[in-house]
Amino acid sequence: MDSNARKKSSLTAYFIPYLTPSHYLPLFQIAKLFASRGVHVIFLTTYHNSLSFRDSIPSLNQLGLHIDLEYVDFPSKEVGLPEGIESFSAATNTDMAGRVLQAFFMLQAPIEAMVRAAKPDCIVADTHCFWTTALAEDLGIPRLVHHGQAAFSLAAIDAFDRYTPYENVKSDDEPFLLPGLPHPIYMTRSEHPPWIQSSNFYTTFLNKIKEADGNSYGLLVDTFYELEKDYIDFYRTTLDCRTWCIGPIFLHHDHALHKINSKDKLNHDNNKSDENNPSKHPCLEWLDKMPRGKVVYVSFGSLSRFSSAQLLEIAHALESSGHPFIWVVRKKESEEVGVKWLPEGFEERISQKSIGMLIEGWAPQPQILEHPAIGGFVTHCGWNSSEESLAAGLPVVAWPLSAEQFYNRKLFIDVLKIGVGVGNMKWSSMIDGTDELVKRDKIENAVREMMGDHVEAQERRQRAKEFGIAAKKAVQQGGSSYDSLTAVIDELHRLKNSSKVAA
Repeated sequence: MDSNARKKSSLTAYFIPYLTPSHYLPLFQIAKLFASRGVHVIFLTTYHNSLSFRDSIPSLNQLGLHIDLEYVDFPSKEVGLPEGIESFSAATNTDMAGRVLQAFFMLQAPIEAMVRAAKPDCIVADTHCFWTTALAEDLGIPRLVHHGQAAFSLAAIDAFDRYTPYENVKSDDEPFLLPGLPHPIYMTRSEHPPWIQSSNFYTTFLNKIKEADGNSYGLLVDTFYELEKDYIDFYRTTLDCRTWCIGPIFLHHDHALHKINSKDKLNHDNNKSDENNPSKHPCLEWLDKMPRGKVVYVSFGSLSRFSSAQLLEIAHALESSGHPFIWVVRKKESEEVGVKWLPEGFEERISQKSIGMLIEGWAPQPQILEHPAIGGFVTHCGWNSSEESLAAGLPVVAWPLSAEQFYNRKLFIDVLKIGVGVGNMKWSSMIDGTDELVKRDKIENAVREMMGDHVEAQERRQRAKEFGIAAKKAVQQGGSSYDSLTAVIDELHRLKNSSKVAA
């Protein structure tokens, strides 16, 4: 974007997120990308959900972007939630999560009123905000859907819903083929949520989402063509859906913004470690002392929940694996009073021997994954983490728990062939966690398999490295994702100029 882009801005886009960080943070990244191309962005959210990014907006606007942050009041009292609990990640049990969902539905009316009053040129909304498709249609403007999933998982879910192959098996553990996909993908009923067999409120919710997605103008997908070309083509042609692949979003964001002002690269936003930064995280200094490609990074995201028994098994496995490691645990897990979740003397031993580091709470994950000392990632297969790992060119140990993560494990292992499988074979709730216990020997073996020097492990590493190179090229000028971002914004300008939105 040139220095006069804000003045020239003739396109206004409303961004409407879902109530969880793994959804609203990527959508805010997309909003910044749109703003970097001259779009006037209005990001509409609740106050507490804005706290992780709101302070960056003044600096972005000083660089010439045009981003406005608007708030809608979260109905805490009406749904019986304490003030400040405005996202699913803040909910500690299923009752609280249900109240957050109830509040989400109550936000529809005030959000619609604000959008109608603003009269934007388009709406970019999270897939869960299904009602924004009808709102956009009524206003005569396009709605773009942000899924936060891979093209592979979107295609696989469609095959699962369209052909219902799970109805032809006799047990939850019997594999079935997902028909019609570019690769033979086998799954089980146990890898899917329980509402596939017995409809409930969430089934109705998902059906509304699917219908709204199908009637929207198109999809924005956080992936890049070189990674999933078979499934992107499948989605565009076989499923006849307009699809723009603009990822990896976080990586694309760095390249887009640094051109705006070469003297100020927005260190609070970019995902590279800075050797001269006095606030450099201690884990990065620790990694500087480690051998290249030998450290295992372990993290299961901000929502995943493990029992103390499972955490104990993971600790034993990592200590016995023969590889140095960084392990990130959720703050709430590490603060459980009276719960023994680490082996006796674990932290002292790994510190004295310099074989490991335990981080409780937040960690600078993109910087860790990009560090040359990291050789592999043990992950829950959430798509945000998956994209960061792919951009870093790393093989993975795929340990899914919930959401669409079991599809992502199939992508890593069966399609991209850069992953080793371990962990749960049964889908679990993000809020309640899983009651399955994966024993330490299986975890240790998976880590050793990923980090090994045998031919298959070397081939996985080489393939992962090539995807990392392709990811970085995709977001540079002339790359597939760079051009895709240009194409979607040009399309929005064309639609505004023609004043016609084709369904």
